Amino acid sequence: MTMRTKILPLFCASLMLGCAQAEEYADTAEADREAIDQVRAQEVAAINSGDLTFTYVTEDFVAMPPNEPAVMGPEGLRAWMEGFMSQFTASLSYPSTDVVISGDIAVEHFNAILTITPVGGGDPVDEMLKGIHVYQRQADGSWKMTHDVWNVDSAPPME
Repeated sequence: MTMRTKILPLFCASLMLGCAQAEEYADTAEADREAIDQVRAQEVAAINSGDLTFTYVTEDFVAMPPNEPAVMGPEGLRAWMEGFMSQFTASLSYPSTDVVISGDIAVEHFNAILTITPVGGGDPVDEMLKGIHVYQRQADGSWKMTHDVWNVDSAPPME
């Protein structure tokens, strides 16, 4: 038996193993995307309903709203949202998102529409948002949001 005939079966076996791993990775990637979609859906539901439990964020969560200091952790987010919701009702939607997953971290670029209506009365205003979400796989295999950074396409009105 020549060296070539000894190596050929090993090459074929490693090629088949590589294909099986690629298929397994594709299945895992799709499951991860679906899990991340669910986290985003939890965020939308929370904002649209005024739910301040924030079960979809990590304990070291960081939000970076436009023209304001960073908001740290679920308690900081809760305080920030309470202030926001004392002034406005909100409706959030994501017309487009693009998620890149690498191991236990995922980064999402998004475009969103935030419709805000003053609590004291007035016409609703649509804000076109763009930003980045960062997600991290948790020890139990679930995904949570670690960072939310966004800004608006138009400057705030001058008073």
